[in-house]
Amino acid sequence: HTCPRCHQTTRQNRTGRTQSGSQRYRCMHCGCKYTPEPKQHGYPDEMRKQAVQLYVDGMNLRRIARHLGIHHRTVSLWVQASAASLPEAPVPKEVKMAEMDELFTFIGHKKQIYILTLVDRQTRCYLGWKVVWERTQPAIQGMVDQAPKAKQYYSDAFDAYDRLWYHWGRYEISQGKTDTYSVEGDNAELRHYLARLARSSRCFSRCPNALACALRLFVFCYNRRQLYKQRFPAYPAHVKDFLDPLF
Repeated sequence: HTCPRCHQTTRQNRTGRTQSGSQRYRCMHCGCKYTPEPKQHGYPDEMRKQAVQLYVDGMNLRRIARHLGIHHRTVSLWVQASAASLPEAPVPKEVKMAEMDELFTFIGHKKQIYILTLVDRQTRCYLGWKVVWERTQPAIQGMVDQAPKAKQYYSDAFDAYDRLWYHWGRYEISQGKTDTYSVEGDNAELRHYLARLARSSRCFSRCPNALACALRLFVFCYNRRQLYKQRFPAYPAHVKDFLDPLF
C-alpha cells in the first residue's frame, strides 16, 4: 500500500478497522492513517428490496432480520421509508358495488385498534382503508368520502353504516355474508400477508403509524396485483412482485 501523504510504500502497518469493516493503515514514516479500500456505508439497494419484498410476502420483521443478517429495526425503517415514498394505490376507474367491513388488532400493550376497509367487489381492490381507535360514524364517513364512489354499498349490520351518506349511492345490509364475501376475503388476505395482523400471534404493532405504513405498502402492491390479474388472468402474479417502481 502507498501512503497518500508521503507516497512511501514501505513500513505501512495495519491499525484496526473502520465501522464498516475496512482495513486501516498507518504510515510509519509520517504517521498518516488512511483506508486504501474503503467499503461503502450502508446496505445495497438489492438487500433493501429483498427485505421489503419478504415483508410484503408475509414474513415478520425479526425473521427477515435473521435471514439477512441485519437488525430488525433496520428492516422496520426500510418498510416505513418505502411506504412513505409511495404514490396513492391504484384503483379501478368505475366501481359498481363496494363492500365495507372492519377488523381489529392490537397496538403496544395489547390495546385494541380497528382497521376499516372498503373493497370493490369486481376487482377485489381496496378503495379505502383507515386505522382508528373506535368505529365511529365520522371515521367511517371520512373513508367513504375519500374513496371512489360506488353505485351500491353493502356492509354487515353494524349501526354506524346505516347512518352514512353514500353520495347518492344505494346502501343495503348484507344478509349473513352473501354480500360481504369480497371484503371478508380481503381482510383475510391482510391477516395472511401482514404478520402483525395474524391471529393468536405475538407480532403486533407498537404504534398506529407503523401499522398504517404496513397497510399502505401492502395495499399499493395488492391493488396493482389485482388490476394486473384483471388484464392478464392466465399469468401468475405474486404481491411481492409489484414493488418494482419503488426501487
